[in-house]
Amino acid sequence: MKLRKYQEEARQAVHQQWETVDKTLLVLPTGCGKTIVFAKIAEDRVREGNRVLILAHRGELLQQAADKIAAACGLTCSVEKAEQSCLDLDQLWYRITVGSVQSLTRPQRLKRFPADYFGTIIIDEAHHAISDSYTRVLEHFPAAKVLGVTATPDRGDMKNLGQLFESVAYEYTLPQA
Repeated sequence: MKLRKYQEEARQAVHQQWETVDKTLLVLPTGCGKTIVFAKIAEDRVREGNRVLILAHRGELLQQAADKIAAACGLTCSVEKAEQSCLDLDQLWYRITVGSVQSLTRPQRLKRFPADYFGTIIIDEAHHAISDSYTRVLEHFPAAKVLGVTATPDRGDMKNLGQLFESVAYEYTLPQA
């Protein structure tokens, strides 16, 4: 699948930011292809030898990500949610995992993973990322490059995403779209 010009610019901008920071943000309006952009970034990271975790708070977001990664990249994802685990023998060889933050934040589950298991973590709907549950997961994988993806970087509670993200790699505004 070929990315649109602004999507390819976003992809390249994220990779450039990761040369100098560990946690960066991508802001694209609803309908502009956030999922396809992070699918291609995940594919890039797999090609570099990383395991990638796509982290979200709703099952439908996880399924959407897995479906888009399969369609755009031809890669199958393992699942870390409820009774499913990417550590199961039949899922161990998949390099991309879609994971529920509610499942991964549980201490018993999180401690099953070595701290270097995921080299990249992509957070869908990243405006949720400064909550305690996401923070707990990110702290468990301290060396991972982190990409937050959102259409709404401004939170209603006025908490600043700059508490977590070191930069905004790319922002495409609604008027530009």
